[in-house]
Amino acid sequence: MQLFILRHATAIPHGTPGYPTDDRPLTEEGIEKFISCAKAINIIAGRFDIIISSPLVRALHTAKILAEHTMYSKEVIVTDHLLPGSPQRSLFTFLKQFNNSDKICITGHEPQLGYIASMLIGQDESVIELKKGAICRIDIDKLPPEKSGRLVWLMQPKQLMLISKNPNG
Repeated sequence: MQLFILRHATAIPHGTPGYPTDDRPLTEEGIEKFISCAKAINIIAGRFDIIISSPLVRALHTAKILAEHTMYSKEVIVTDHLLPGSPQRSLFTFLKQFNNSDKICITGHEPQLGYIASMLIGQDESVIELKKGAICRIDIDKLPPEKSGRLVWLMQPKQLMLISKNPNG
């Protein structure tokens, strides 16, 4: 199974007056940049079987942009298991229902995603940092994981935008 872990794109800064602390929308610049990133993700990852997102607006909007630019035709699945602070084990238990899928993308928040990715490759502490709009691919046998997966690649937004500008290399 290929598990893709995507951090939401750039949102309105924390503490901006008029916006809730935890449920802030993407900025216009964040949307524009992530559209380029999503096009690159389509080039390097192709179509997903399942896209799952945190319910917070910045993550869900990011997941929907990804869905649109990777020709994903299903509904994005929303789960509280991807909310900041949710236990990783409960997320893995939730994801177990998708073990028959080849390519799953989860969209959420740091530092939780870095811990999840690190845990999947057998690390006890976070060794993977996902900038806003970054994605990594980890190959694993199944969820919940019984043995360590393999980090295949990690792409930060600048790398993704370079790919989208020059898709033929």
